Amino acid sequence: MNAATSPTPWGSSGESSLERTPTSRREARAQEELHQSATGSAGESGDASLPEAGTLFDRALSALLILLAAFPFAAIPLGGNTNVPMSSLVAGILVLRAARHVPLLVVAALFAAIPFFSAFIRMFYDPTPLEIVPVITWVAATLALPGAAAAVIFLRHRTIAWLSWTLIGSAGYAVVQKHIFIELLNRVPFAPLYEMPGYANLLPFEETFLTYVRRPFGFFPETSFMVGTVTLMAMVLIVLLRHYGYAPGVRDWVAVGLAVWATAISGSGSAVFVLAAVVLTLLLPVALRRAWIGVLGVPAAAVGAYVVARSVLEERASSFNWSWADRGSSIQAVFKHLFETPGAFWGGMGRGRVNEEFLAGHMPTQTFTYYNEIKDIFSVTGRLVAENGFLVGGAAFLFLALLLLRSGGRIPVFYGIMHVFVWGVISGGTITYDNAFWLWGGAGVCLGLELTRKWPEKPVPDHRRIPTVEEVEAHLDRELDELNRDGADRRGGRGNRPDDHEGIEEQHAHSARGQ
Repeated sequence: MNAATSPTPWGSSGESSLERTPTSRREARAQEELHQSATGSAGESGDASLPEAGTLFDRALSALLILLAAFPFAAIPLGGNTNVPMSSLVAGILVLRAARHVPLLVVAALFAAIPFFSAFIRMFYDPTPLEIVPVITWVAATLALPGAAAAVIFLRHRTIAWLSWTLIGSAGYAVVQKHIFIELLNRVPFAPLYEMPGYANLLPFEETFLTYVRRPFGFFPETSFMVGTVTLMAMVLIVLLRHYGYAPGVRDWVAVGLAVWATAISGSGSAVFVLAAVVLTLLLPVALRRAWIGVLGVPAAAVGAYVVARSVLEERASSFNWSWADRGSSIQAVFKHLFETPGAFWGGMGRGRVNEEFLAGHMPTQTFTYYNEIKDIFSVTGRLVAENGFLVGGAAFLFLALLLLRSGGRIPVFYGIMHVFVWGVISGGTITYDNAFWLWGGAGVCLGLELTRKWPEKPVPDHRRIPTVEEVEAHLDRELDELNRDGADRRGGRGNRPDDHEGIEEQHAHSARGQ
């Protein structure tokens, strides 16, 4: 019997001798027939049992959302020190286009109403009204959650390609920016682009940056924003690949590799934690199916992550490290205030009020070490809890963490744990901007995966399919049998084993004829 061609474990793009079992063949055919019959019935009779994937316009908007999510400077100034990202506007349109999916609308409405829920609690002891502009920016920022879910509903497995190419462009530019423009040419390209209310303006500090900082920031306001975004995008990409059963292709390896590269050269403190998490999340499942990756790749990745972490720590220790001190002190001061003030603990301080409390001198910063005047908390999830209290803000935090932990509900919990860990580091102590899309978009993608988890899927192409453990074991058993037969042939002096794979009896017949 001729060997069937099927993918190597976690997918090289070529063919291999790893044969599918008859059971997996039947399952694949059955799944394909189910998909064809379901789509056919939905298209011809309008069967509501299979939700439509949306129109071409919906898919184009979804792709545009993923692209805009990696370029926060595409935004509309909202007066003062505030802006609304274009990604939020596109996300809002997508949510309306996906209005037939009630759970998505419910999540969108609940998150938009979070400032009002906490205001209702404060109403009994604090008459301070809500401020309109901060509430608008909150709604705009959190639209990333239902917007990303709608994008997954419309794009399905196509989300992988769009996210992968966007990550290549975003992280790749950060690498080029560092090694070519900053190190070789000693300049920051496109400096006028980095000017938007709500973000740091690069132009007045360009010379200072090139003299002292020299850290890449890509298409983002600062290095921490860049590192947090590309690492979260990499984690979402890994989750999507595993959820849809796709082995990483060359494009996906390059995307995650560039994200790791950009993080490694960034000098960001979060690289100490997230770099190893991203690499191991991608490599460990592959190592279970490819022994050489487990023996060589995983230890090499662990050593590389250790070297990067040690380099960052040594650099921070040898220089004036005000960033970590200011960041940590702002978080500690806010939570000390919450625990000392029962009203703020349960109902929060109100949207936009944390900044005002710092400027008014009501925060206990004097007990902590800092070097610059602290005007706000340097933590998005910390701000979520501080503004809305542990009842409302804490519930929202747990809901996001649960979505990330499940990561669609169809993959091993290992991925969810690593996803929560990376998101916790980035949202808790790396990115300080509420409108950073992927702080909310990652949970949104997981929500979209949950809502489409039981929808029929088109079978994964052979060269991208992840083989089952049984298939891997069968492949290894066949290789061991072939080695044993080769050894027996050499010991019996019957020459080489024939090149075709006809079976033991025919091999012996060929060998006998050869004698």
